[in-house]
Amino acid sequence: MKVGDLVRVSYNTRPKPGEGYISIVLAICTPEMHRNGMHLVSVLEHGQAKWYPVGYIEVINENRRSGENKI
Repeated sequence: MKVGDLVRVSYNTRPKPGEGYISIVLAICTPEMHRNGMHLVSVLEHGQAKWYPVGYIEVINENRRSGENKI
């Protein structure tokens, strides 16, 4: 999972079809970076950034963009 990936956010670790919502990863906080050792992911929810535990996130489509901007 990386910034820009399309993900499904659900409070259930085994979401049913249509459960949760689709969003984009804005930022990732690894356990090494978090003071309590949590692995969190920031996603866009109703126009605002929200943090969720990585277990609530399922990658739907990975962003395949490399570091280069190709036109």
